[in-house]
Amino acid sequence: MKRGLYRTEAVILNSFDYGESDRILAFYTEAHGKLKGIAKGARRSRKRFVGNLEPASHITLGFFYTEKSELVRVESVALVDGFTNVRRDIERLSEACYIVELAAEMTREGMHVPAVYGLILSFLNMLNRGGPAGVVLRFFEIKLLSALGLMPRLDACVACRRDFGGGNAGGGRVSFNSDRGGAVCSRCDGGALTNIRISAGSARFLCAAERLDADKLGRLRPNALFVKEAGAVLDDFIRHQIGKELKTRVFLDKLRGAADC
Repeated sequence: MKRGLYRTEAVILNSFDYGESDRILAFYTEAHGKLKGIAKGARRSRKRFVGNLEPASHITLGFFYTEKSELVRVESVALVDGFTNVRRDIERLSEACYIVELAAEMTREGMHVPAVYGLILSFLNMLNRGGPAGVVLRFFEIKLLSALGLMPRLDACVACRRDFGGGNAGGGRVSFNSDRGGAVCSRCDGGALTNIRISAGSARFLCAAERLDADKLGRLRPNALFVKEAGAVLDDFIRHQIGKELKTRVFLDKLRGAADC
């Protein structure tokens, strides 16, 4: 970008207080990818920013870019969609926050992958329309990993290249290993303690989901076994990629655990 004033749509990834009156924000923009900026006086402004700086908000953003700072200067924010239905329920809101936290952790400032902005918006809309949370989050993870070129190999064994179709997976079960970047068949799994056992059917479903667009994914209702196995695989692989557990994932697990008691 050249020095100057810009206007674009964006989704707020995170926001926190800075100093006595300012806020630091990260957002994924439609036109420029991921940016980080400062909203001067945001905590005392009653016109420019009030109610518009919450994470998981779809906004129209005006900002000034200068090569002298890593932060853009946020000049104006107008709310396009606050995803009202999501904010009425603590679990739904936590799921929305997981989507934006994952996007924030998996991307870096200045990184512009056009598909990522659309994915964040599409899956926040799915949650807002009441889509099944466990399924929505799993499919978002798949599509985000794919868009970033990080999707693990699941259609064939990463060791011997044996296709998991046609009964070659070894009793219909395969092992997933994040260190090896994908699934391995029963002949090659080596009995590693880090292996995660899943059905070959779940592995194939994950591959199929990667190829579908977000709208079609929103209409799918996979069974409980897929949701459970996909969750185990994707949670482990994402933790391997970013080197830590996401705060919203920990909170969601505690929230759901409390609800089950």
